[in-house]
Amino acid sequence: MKEPTGGQLELLTRAQLDRIHGATVQVLEKLGIKVWGKSAFRLFKEAGAETDQKSMMVRISEKLLKETVRKAPSEFLLHGRDPKYKLLMGQKKVHFSIAGQPVFVHDLDGKIRRAVVRDAEEIAKIGDSCESIHHISVGTVPSDVPDDMHGFHVLLANWKNSRKTADGFNYGARMAEETIEMASLLRGGEEELSKIPTLLGFVNPVSPMQLSKELIEGALVYAKYKQPVLYAPEALAGGTAPVTLAGLLVQQNAEVLTGIMTSQLANPGTPVLYGTVSAAMDMRTGVAALGGPEVGLLNVASAQLARFYNLPCRGTGGNTDSKTVDAQAGIETAQSVLMASMAGMNLVYDAAGSLDGSLVLSKEKIVIDDELCRMVTRTLEGVTVDDETLAVDEILKVGPAATFLGRAFTSKHFRSEHFIPDLMERRSREAWEKDGRKDISARAREKTRRILKEYVPEPMEKDILSDP
Repeated sequence: MKEPTGGQLELLTRAQLDRIHGATVQVLEKLGIKVWGKSAFRLFKEAGAETDQKSMMVRISEKLLKETVRKAPSEFLLHGRDPKYKLLMGQKKVHFSIAGQPVFVHDLDGKIRRAVVRDAEEIAKIGDSCESIHHISVGTVPSDVPDDMHGFHVLLANWKNSRKTADGFNYGARMAEETIEMASLLRGGEEELSKIPTLLGFVNPVSPMQLSKELIEGALVYAKYKQPVLYAPEALAGGTAPVTLAGLLVQQNAEVLTGIMTSQLANPGTPVLYGTVSAAMDMRTGVAALGGPEVGLLNVASAQLARFYNLPCRGTGGNTDSKTVDAQAGIETAQSVLMASMAGMNLVYDAAGSLDGSLVLSKEKIVIDDELCRMVTRTLEGVTVDDETLAVDEILKVGPAATFLGRAFTSKHFRSEHFIPDLMERRSREAWEKDGRKDISARAREKTRRILKEYVPEPMEKDILSDP
């Protein structure tokens, strides 16, 4: 499995990062943040923050901020259902995830419908088969199970159909505790689970400047067992955050850091991810422009801020506002995935399958986006310059008016040097027309059907998975 390294792209200078940090401190000291969960509120109070019980506001000094955030690890390993499958979150390693929590599915027959548990199973299976999809998210919100049970059904669907890493589910303390119980069975006990991070929790702070009760309560449960949690606001510039991107970054930074502090106050050393889902608000429609170029800019800046605090990071790439698999979807997906990857985001969430701002998941687009992620992986590998690859001897041997095709040197290096597509069309027009004039969506649908029919995921151990 390739874990490419990003971080080639940076937009902010050290002086600009210092200014964003300074502005963040002003916001947290003068305004503070509203912490709705009583247990989390109590942790801040006991740590010495200035608190107001009536308003649930917490004001945080720079000293307390630095002391607490410093306790978070700079990297950690996230393990799959198979504990041998692990992703390094840190060191600018880049990993790609399927789109998270879409309500609808764009099926292979082109219809948009409400998702069901069967879709979660198929999405996990497709993701498991894809080389560059590293993480299986909560791929759907199934409509055929109760609302308070869908997280458990999706987690089980992911484990049954993929050995890769997967999201947990921490909406409220009860759900968090029950997914901990599931993962403890998988790992052979709570103590083993604490040693092998397996469930990736998530908290989306409520912009502006609030930590919601349910998600924070669930995050505290995950902290108890050292399960990682990502903190990622979906702040909208001009809506729930200042219209300027710098102002949004200040607010987002305050929201993320106080979330990370919650995990560290609960259990120092709990792994966390500094995250973002932020975007601009489209001033014509009032909706989130998740496919806009601002998303890429915010990903790069957020990755730099994460490294400023010595934290691993999670970004958002792959979201598109397009309603179907078309040129718009390709443009927006490619731009955001490439920028997030070059920024060195450790987990590029929503990288595969997103339509309509991730309200819809497209199975064929997972396969297309896997090819895109392979292209991005090759881009991140860059150009190797050494005595072998400079090929001076090869150039001298071949000389002018000859060809390098068929040479042993070419045979040795072309697979590692060149991207070899599966879906992208590179044949002659005549060959393409003879094969039915299929566009990339048609080819992706054919491949997806083959996966669903023929691919067999590595099964779960029989002593863990009981018959339904």
